[in-house]
This record gives sequence, structure tokens and C-alpha cells, in this order.
Amino acid sequence: MLNQASSLNIVLLACLQVIKNAGSLMAINRRRAASSAISSAKKLGGHKNEDMYASLIEGHVIKGTQKGDVSDQKDFLYSVKSGKKWQIFLYGHDRISQSSFLNILEPCLNAFPEDSRRYFQDRVKCIEFKEAYIRKHGKELAKNLSNEKVSSSIGKNEYVDSKTRLAKATKNVAQALEDKDLLRSFLSEAIFNNLEVSYLAAKDSTFMKDNVFKTFHRNDVLDVFTSELTPSISKAGHNAQDFNVPGQKTLLRYSLDGGVEKNLVEIEIRNDSATHYRQVRFNMYSKDALTLLHKNLKELKMSRQVKGLAFFGRE
Repeated sequence: MLNQASSLNIVLLACLQVIKNAGSLMAINRRRAASSAISSAKKLGGHKNEDMYASLIEGHVIKGTQKGDVSDQKDFLYSVKSGKKWQIFLYGHDRISQSSFLNILEPCLNAFPEDSRRYFQDRVKCIEFKEAYIRKHGKELAKNLSNEKVSSSIGKNEYVDSKTRLAKATKNVAQALEDKDLLRSFLSEAIFNNLEVSYLAAKDSTFMKDNVFKTFHRNDVLDVFTSELTPSISKAGHNAQDFNVPGQKTLLRYSLDGGVEKNLVEIEIRNDSATHYRQVRFNMYSKDALTLLHKNLKELKMSRQVKGLAFFGRE
């Protein structure tokens, strides 16, 4: 009678044969990015909100892709955000490597081969193997298939190796960001491009849901976030079709009154296509950001009240 290990090896060899027979006919579609139509709609909505905010403060919109979206009459710059998830930035290798503090993310990009073709070819090979196993034995058994067994079955694989290297890199980033001074500088460059932008303006459709543009000074935002956030890394996923490894994202988390920790910031490497490859995407959840800012800051009384506009700070 064959032992359990021998039986598993036979199954793995059978899966590889299924892949070989299927050839290029097996379609791999694991698109994580929003469609171009959705992305365009979000951009149009963002431009509309920038126009609205500029009108409220009697300023003007700044065209282009720079960090500041709106300028007031005194030339102070405002970053205007809206929606459930804010994309704080999407930067490539050159921008990250040349940054003052964001460059601690460069090893995360270097975890992936410069030649995207190697990455995507091996990605298909890995996922095809997992999908063949699922078709033959079901998802439950696939969930118990160890990464070590997958690696030994498919051989040298850049998709797998990249995930392993990224896990080591994100762990180092999280450890570095435990330094509060570095964390503040890191957030300052990410959100405000250091001293370029003075204010964060957020249309509230997720916390109070009053659609008021709530405006916060750079120093107050950095004070709150630096104090409240702690770095961490993501856990391994549970997708039976994929090669699941922990540490694929760098996280900045918070808890209210010692409760359950929640993600405020998720930093990931975007590898959606040959065009969008080795890019750092820094996302922030609006409800959580506004939760922390409302908790620590007060609405300020202004000499001129404008409907739909509020400023917050320390009294």
C-alpha cells in the first residue's frame, strides 16, 4: 500500500500532466485592478469634487498629477479626497528610489524581476497548477496543499520567489516604521509630499455621511496618525487557486479604546500588467481616517461659515 506522501506525489504529477495537456488553452484571469471604465468614472468624480472644493474656498483647481489639487488665494495647497478608499499615491521605481523617506519601500519593488515577462509566465504556471489540482480534487484539499509541495512540483518559479522576497521586505519596512520619527516623515512625504501641501480636505460620505468637505492641517493629520498608527504586515490569503504567502502588504493599523485593530493604510505592490508593473500603491480607508481625525480634533469656529465646508484642528 502506498503511504500518504507517495500518494500525494502521484496526485501532483497528475496535475502537472493536466497542465501540459491543457497548454495555452487554460485562461488565467485574476485581475485585481478596477476596470478602465471604473477608473475613468472615479477620476471624473474626483475632478468634480476638486471643482466643488475650489468654489467653497474661493480658490482654483491645479491641473495635473501633482499632490496638490486646489490652491487658495494665499497659495496654500490642498489635497482633496473622496470615496471609500483614497489612493494616496501610485509610484514607480524611479519615484520611490529617489524619495527621501518612501525609499524604504524600494526593496519591496526589487523583490520582483525587472523583466515582467518572467513574472507573468511563472504566475500562469503556478496558478494553472493550483487550478488543475482543484479540478481533480476540489478546493478543500487544495487549501491543505502546502506551499512547499507546490514549489517542489512546479520547480524554479519567479512568481513564487517574488512573493517570498516581498514577505521579507515588508517585514523590514514594518519594523523600520516602528520608529515614530520615521513614521511621521514617511506619512508626510506620502500624503503631503513633505511640505508641498498644507491641508487634507476630505468629502465625508463614509463616517458622518454628511458630504461636508472636512479640512485638516498637515501638522494635525501627522500628529494624529503618528500617535495612533502601528505598523504591521498582512496575513496569508485563503485563495485556493493562488500561492498564499503572508506579508504581501505593509499595513498601518489602529484600535479604538483597546478594541480590535483595523487597517487604515494598506501599501501593496501593483503588478496588474506589463504596463502597471513594480508600482507601489498606497491606499487609505476614508471612514477610518475620518474616525481618527474626528476623535482627536475639534471643528473650528470660522469667521465666515460656508455650507458644506468645515475646518478641524486643536482648540
